Order: sequence, then structure tokens, then C-alpha cells
Amino acid sequence: PPLTIAWDHFNEAKVDIDTYEANCPQRRDRNQILLPYKERWRRLAEEANMTEDEIFEETKKVNVARRKRAETISNLDGAQWEERLEKAQRWLQNIRNRKAKQDEQRM
Repeated sequence: PPLTIAWDHFNEAKVDIDTYEANCPQRRDRNQILLPYKERWRRLAEEANMTEDEIFEETKKVNVARRKRAETISNLDGAQWEERLEKAQRWLQNIRNRKAKQDEQRM
């Protein structure tokens, strides 16, 4: 599961964007950002006081959410066509309803 980010609030300071960009530290690459599995596990167990079962359960939740996000992304292309199909179906249904009303009024 993701580690939480916590810090104490401190007063904010406004800095011009150019000044910030000139003085900000160099961006870290992916290898510097990733936390090894064993270290993540240790932090969750010790610092977050999570049991092994809690870590497993939270890991399952994170993996389910990750799969759902991936599924949503993969379905985005099909969604546009699905919307067009639904619109066409509603249009046809409206035509049928209008025709049925006209036939009913004639009787």
C-alpha cells in the first residue's frame, strides 16, 4: 500500500516562479523515487503500526484500484463508440414512439 505523507504545517512564502525554477533542486529520476519493497514493508509495519494482515488487505485494495484504473483507460476508446450507438438507439426509439403516437391519434 502507499505510504502516507505527513508533515507539520508551516507558514507559506510567495516566490516568483522564475526564482523558484532557478533555485529548485534537480528532479529525481524514477530509481531515486521508488522505495524498495522491504523498506516499504518495514515502514508500514513499524511507523504506521500495521500488522502483516493489514498490509496484505491494503495491498489487495490498492491492486484492485490499480486494475480498475487500467480497465477504465483501456475502455475509453470504446466508450466514444458506445455513446454514439446509444444516441442512435435513442433516436430510433424516438421515431418509433412518434409513429406510434401518430397511429394512435388517427384511430
